[in-house]
Amino acid sequence: MAIAPSKLGGFVLRYQHSDQTLLLRLREVGLVRPDAADADVKATFQAAREEHAAGGYSPDNSPHERVRVFLEPYLSDKGRKWAEPLESLELPDE
Repeated sequence: MAIAPSKLGGFVLRYQHSDQTLLLRLREVGLVRPDAADADVKATFQAAREEHAAGGYSPDNSPHERVRVFLEPYLSDKGRKWAEPLESLELPDE
C-alpha cells in the first residue's frame, strides 16, 4: 500500500542524510515531544529504512514517508498536523 506524501515526510527527506541532524531539526521545529528519548526517535529512522529495504521501492512508498509513520508515537501536536497525508502539504513552515 502506498503512503501518501506529507509535510513531515518532506521535512525528513531534507535532513535524512544524518540521523543526528534529523533528530536535532525535528526537536528545533517542535515536531517531536520533548519527553521522547533521542534513542527511541532515532530508532524509528532505522526501522523505516529496514522496512523499506525489505519491501522494495516506489515513489509514494519512500523511506522518508515511512519515517513519518514510525514517528507517530513520538510526535508533538504540531508534528501530528505535519504528518497528515496530503492536507499537511498546505500548512505553513512554522
